[in-house]
Amino acid sequence: MKRIFTVKGGCVLCLNCVYQCPVRAISIIEDVSVVIDAGKCLGCGSCVEVCQMEAIIEKKEKE
Repeated sequence: MKRIFTVKGGCVLCLNCVYQCPVRAISIIEDVSVVIDAGKCLGCGSCVEVCQMEAIIEKKEKE
């Protein structure tokens, strides 16, 4: 099953995740927030690894 990530509060727009993403699934919206396109995201977790603020988390599936 594919892992899905989301950005929670605490993001300081350092852009490390944007540059790290191999498929450019992360975008900046109006210079105030970062969003991850779940349709493009591979679920590799490289964005989580470079986020110093721990602002990117894995979404938990509802059971």
